[in-house]
Amino acid sequence: MAEVRWPRYTGIIIALAMCALIGVGIAAVRVSERAEGTRGYAAKQTIFAGVGLGAFAICAAIPYPKFGRAAYPIFALCLGLLLVLGVARYLHHSSWLLPAIRGSHRWINLGVVNVQPSELTKLGYILLLAWYLRLGDHYRHLLGLIPPLLLTLIPMFLILIEPDLGTALLLLPTLYVMLFMAGAKLRHLLGIVAVGTVLTFLPVPQSLGEMGADEQTERRANAYVELDGTVVTALPLAIMELHQLSRIDGWLHQGREDIWQGKGFHLRQSKIVLGSGKLAGSGDWDEAEYYFSRLPDDHTDFIFSIIGGQWGFAGCLGVLALYTLILLFGLEIASSTYEPFGRLLALGLVGLLAAQVFINVGMTMGLTPITGMTLPFISYGGSSLVVNCAALGLLVNVGQRRPMLLARRPFEHREDMRPAPYRPLERSSSGTACEKRA
Repeated sequence: MAEVRWPRYTGIIIALAMCALIGVGIAAVRVSERAEGTRGYAAKQTIFAGVGLGAFAICAAIPYPKFGRAAYPIFALCLGLLLVLGVARYLHHSSWLLPAIRGSHRWINLGVVNVQPSELTKLGYILLLAWYLRLGDHYRHLLGLIPPLLLTLIPMFLILIEPDLGTALLLLPTLYVMLFMAGAKLRHLLGIVAVGTVLTFLPVPQSLGEMGADEQTERRANAYVELDGTVVTALPLAIMELHQLSRIDGWLHQGREDIWQGKGFHLRQSKIVLGSGKLAGSGDWDEAEYYFSRLPDDHTDFIFSIIGGQWGFAGCLGVLALYTLILLFGLEIASSTYEPFGRLLALGLVGLLAAQVFINVGMTMGLTPITGMTLPFISYGGSSLVVNCAALGLLVNVGQRRPMLLARRPFEHREDMRPAPYRPLERSSSGTACEKRA
């Protein structure tokens, strides 16, 4: 595989857009600090940015096939860390090493920083899936889709235990993008979606007798019907925890005034802050500070609202333009890469970034439920920033090393390459003979 001495234009543009987003994130965190009267977050985010740029450089420099050969050990390590957190959650264990923060076991304390294994799992999962799908055509058959689904459901289950619904939901769209582009048959994928849709709305009865008053209220609010002390609800809602049900109800009924004062307060404040920026941002800091200080988690999950409030619609549009730039050039890398593992890796990374941006921006505007999803490169958090920088490093890596193959394009299978049926010679309108094939 030939090496490229000088960076290609795609890698340069992606790196510049990433650095711009990181700069916007640090500035937005500083705005949040000013409104909340806190200190230290922007300085820590700057340190995380330095580590993230180092991870970007390392992942861009090492030939990406080496990461593929290490995919299984990396994925096994991620599952091991998730399993440790799951056991701690099951045993209600909280310690210096495995802290329980807001009732969730998502972090491992390394002293200097808290590491979030679910963030590393996203990258390990894409590496493993791309490495697994790179050869053969087993996934062209319905039974051949079972291994990729299992490779997805296992980490999803462990992440849901923490609980971390937002991160778990990212794996499914990533799986479908990679399977579809690898050549899985559309009717099989649509069939699985149909089965999943039926299971999503499958009615499940639950007895209210063993529930507390708060849980009864939430179960009733999200139920299909209540009959003699039993509520019938959809399967996913039946297994969700109380705070997750509250978020769903707050999202579904966000227009009701009684919701604004309770479970919908967070979303309500987010939309107020977004609207307060108008076209070019808040001109009166006293007014902006009043709104910003009433928005919880504004430096993490709701950082996009701070951007809208401080820099207005123009600021939001600029941030989305930077993401669009990365996604477009990422797709250009994937489309021009004829090596199967590289193409799948690039597609998975682009799909992951797009899903994160869509979910986070959507929940700040009330278009999707609040799931606790960070905004890549902008939200405060070391694990998220470093892993996303490493992901773009791998994307640039693929773009720098696009080998030429003296073979058919990747994921072209035998049944796709059968000769077209022969059609006899036909006369064109000009009277000359021409041979046409279907």
